[in-house]
Amino acid sequence: MNKGADVLERNVLPEGKVFIKAGEENCRAYVIQAGEVICYTMKGEERINVGRYGPGTLIGEACLMLDEPIALNYEAATSVTVVTITRQDFQKRLARIDKSIRNILERAMQKLQEYERVEMDKALTLYDVDAGALKFVKGLVAGLPDNKRAEYESVLLPHIDGLIKGVKALKDEKKSQKAG
Repeated sequence: MNKGADVLERNVLPEGKVFIKAGEENCRAYVIQAGEVICYTMKGEERINVGRYGPGTLIGEACLMLDEPIALNYEAATSVTVVTITRQDFQKRLARIDKSIRNILERAMQKLQEYERVEMDKALTLYDVDAGALKFVKGLVAGLPDNKRAEYESVLLPHIDGLIKGVKALKDEKKSQKAG
């Protein structure tokens, strides 16, 4: 923020720019004005996409209130225009608000971080799921309302995945017995 001005900084990030890195302390949040951002996590050397965000999305907001490192990486999928909100600027604005409202906001930020962890866990789980199991379950729940589809996917997918992996292991075992 410019001294003496109440204007937030706007930046253009080039495609491929990683501007928030997991594990690092990030003292900024960003509002995407144009372009797209991908958030991802790493499992060893493998990159696992967690979400894709466009104009109007606020990212990195929990760091404005909570002193915890960010859990995900954020990369410009296209050229991206963002408005940057620093922790200092946010805290200055927050100081003008009633304490009970600040407490509500802090609790909301904690819930958002938990939601982010859940989304990251989902992405990691799907990464480990057999592609055939995922396709089968997606086909079964296609056409259901979003909330029901997600509910049935979370219930069915582990079982179907286990079944398919078990059948594949059994086939491999039989093949190795015939070969030996």
